[in-house]
Amino acid sequence: MMKEQELLMPVGTWEMLEAAVKNGANAVYFGVPHWNARGRTEDFSFEDVKAMIEYARSRGVRSFMAMNVLVFERELQELPEFLAQIIALKPDAFIIQDIGLARLIRAICPEQEIHASTQMTLASAEGVNLVKSIGFNRAVLSRELSAKQIAAVKSGTDLEIEVFVHGALCVSYSGQCLTSENFGGRSANRGQCAQSCRLPYRIFVDGKEFTETDAQYLFSTRDLCALPKLEELAEIGVESLKVEGRLKSPEYVAAVTRAYRKALDNISAATSKRGDLGLESSDLEPLEVLFSRGLTTGWLDGDNHQELVNGTFSNHHGLYLGKVVKVERSSVFVTAEKEWLPRPGDGILFEDYRFGVSLGSRLYGAQIVHNAHSKRGDGMRGMGPLLRLDFGYDFDTRKIGRNMDVFRNDSPTLEKELRKTFTDRNQETKRAVNMELSGAVGEPLTLKVWLAGTPLMQGMDKAAEVQSEQILEQAKNAVDPAALEALARKELGGLSATPYELGSLMVHVAGAPFVPGKVLRNLRQSAIQQLGASSLQWKEMNISAANGKKFLQTISAKFAVAAKKSAAAQDPSASLRSAQDDTQKEFGIVHKVAKPVISVLVRNPEQIAALKGLDIDNVIMDFDWGVKYDEPLQQIRELGFKAGMATLRIHKPGENHYLKKILELCPDFALVRNLGSLSILKDSGIPLVGDYSLNAANSASYEWLLDQGLQTIHPSWDLNSTQLFDLLKNIDGSRLELTLHQYMPAFHSEYCAFARSLTTGRRFPECGKICTQHKVEILDHKGERHFLQSDAECRNTLFVGRPQSALKLMPQLRTSGVNHFRLEMLNEDPETVRRKVLIYTQAIRGKVSIEDAIREAGIQEKYGLSEGQLFNESTWQNRKKCD
Repeated sequence: MMKEQELLMPVGTWEMLEAAVKNGANAVYFGVPHWNARGRTEDFSFEDVKAMIEYARSRGVRSFMAMNVLVFERELQELPEFLAQIIALKPDAFIIQDIGLARLIRAICPEQEIHASTQMTLASAEGVNLVKSIGFNRAVLSRELSAKQIAAVKSGTDLEIEVFVHGALCVSYSGQCLTSENFGGRSANRGQCAQSCRLPYRIFVDGKEFTETDAQYLFSTRDLCALPKLEELAEIGVESLKVEGRLKSPEYVAAVTRAYRKALDNISAATSKRGDLGLESSDLEPLEVLFSRGLTTGWLDGDNHQELVNGTFSNHHGLYLGKVVKVERSSVFVTAEKEWLPRPGDGILFEDYRFGVSLGSRLYGAQIVHNAHSKRGDGMRGMGPLLRLDFGYDFDTRKIGRNMDVFRNDSPTLEKELRKTFTDRNQETKRAVNMELSGAVGEPLTLKVWLAGTPLMQGMDKAAEVQSEQILEQAKNAVDPAALEALARKELGGLSATPYELGSLMVHVAGAPFVPGKVLRNLRQSAIQQLGASSLQWKEMNISAANGKKFLQTISAKFAVAAKKSAAAQDPSASLRSAQDDTQKEFGIVHKVAKPVISVLVRNPEQIAALKGLDIDNVIMDFDWGVKYDEPLQQIRELGFKAGMATLRIHKPGENHYLKKILELCPDFALVRNLGSLSILKDSGIPLVGDYSLNAANSASYEWLLDQGLQTIHPSWDLNSTQLFDLLKNIDGSRLELTLHQYMPAFHSEYCAFARSLTTGRRFPECGKICTQHKVEILDHKGERHFLQSDAECRNTLFVGRPQSALKLMPQLRTSGVNHFRLEMLNEDPETVRRKVLIYTQAIRGKVSIEDAIREAGIQEKYGLSEGQLFNESTWQNRKKCD
């Protein structure tokens, strides 16, 4: 028998909690008030959270609080008391993205369990093991891993592993998507995803629109359903199986919980042969009807770019029924893909994406017909069983044509049935309790109650024991033991208003006493009340907001000392010079305005020669698949610059060859973009600098990352300028690098849009490496073009067409101690690279004004220049939620 896996369900409302618990969830997760990655969900109060945790715990269900967002510096400083109050509500665990927040929680309460969110982009054992040192108890892996890769991660760590098994898929790696940020000023890393991946896009190949594709919704993935992979995940030893869907309905939660609970129970008990989960059509049907964009196993079976994205729609379509083959008055005949008969009142959708036709109606009736042929030439002769759909006369079936796709996207009857699973006491899943009734004439009755599967004498924290106030008296008539047991079963088994049901009952009553039914009922009520109270008992927690504040103060003091040392190292007399010099004193820290260090990132070797003679310091190589680094590295050094190599943004099992190349070539430094690579390179002796993809947003994150061996860190792009300078008040500015010019990344995806739209290839090498043969631009719904690029592992990045410039911030950055600046190129020709870098270096060195440089830089850009998120001071609000 396999170890039972945790089924973890989403909760966005109280009804969703009931739906999950009463249908068999082992654990639930919901957002921390004001803080979670689903900004559109109901915001619970502290009282709500306490009640929800107690409701779940009394039923043996764990509660996880999602605070999986980035935390900015000013917010972090204000959090200790808030976190102490939340921890006092006794959640089983927190789901965390922000490294600094995780450290703060552990400082406030060392006993508090924390889980590393999928937003941390953990995709390898090396990355998982690195964050283990922070105190994480579990890692939620990136959705983009195959089952084999999950097995590799699991075998390389002793941390608990959690994976997603059902629900919506993000086309971009979680934690690495800046699309909402760039397109709408709404950060996905702050719970404000704008669902940009669900919008239509047009494709331009080598400057011309490409129309030979059905992929209008190029980045809209199908939904995940890992039922076919559950046995494999169980064999791997994955501890927790997570379902996405805090914005879904309670009925959806009920359906998914019910199906996965049944499948997992069958796997655990080994009641069926391999591949047969014991699920019936009634279990599977709701998974698609209630909400589905089409189900797939996602990346669990490896890359399949054609299967992952349908491309013809992006919203809920439901269960696919087949294609229209015949229309006859108010009836429509459809190829029967599955013998799941729709029900009267169901919603039926007809669609032809080629012509933009979409219409639907409620169903009057449905039946399977085996001979729909009615007249010569109707094309129906010889066709197999068809599904006949009958509609009311008010539905104009003349608009329906042959070969239209047909979906069942709504079912009031099905929803009503599912609703009963969490509103009807007779249908809910309950916890079995065993009971033992004992006593004798002249003694009180004793009732012991304990959870089934738990040893009786495991301690009173797991059991309840009560005694009657009355002493048993001798019965006047003979007592039939069978009748006494039947009475006890009836009275003690009256548990319908509780989360329990009677398992086994043992009756050990000596002699022939008279046992009133009322006494048994009172015993039952007292014992169940005691058992419920014991189930709410929680481990000893040492919660101290003061310790959290002290932790943050220690970090600030450490950075203040480091900043003074940096200033002194740059100019020992800095502290003695006047404010009229090039020294700025702020917040008690003296910053010497040192010569800026300028790095240029290039994405192809041809761009390197254009940098000859320019006033820069470093060149970072970030090349595509198959491009060698040894000769370009030597070329950079011969030009008098330090040569750096950038890691990929993702590190997965079996992808160490690129890191081995860095170790082999030993560049002057490496730009580290993920935690797995940091773990491998930290002891290499190669100087390391951290990129924005590490999502450093506060001083507690900065300190930890610097302690891992990074010399400088680029802040997360989720910060605007106000938040950036708040951060700089509490860290050493000389350890921060900022990119002054770059094409901002939007999607960063395992999915290949090149292969999906331009080929029929499922994966490399079936795609023919089409990305190396063409320049592809993507046109969004606002009419703006963006650049699609691939990296050395075939992952796609969509770069925003208008680059972002932060030159306006230069004076303030310099006075804050920042002296590391980066310029990132994309696909510019060498001549354009030289012009751009020259403009920026002259501005950084003070040879031209910032205003003139910005104006000149804008002239160089194909689609203009943007100030980007750094200058966005607005705060997004969900107006639907506020109404």
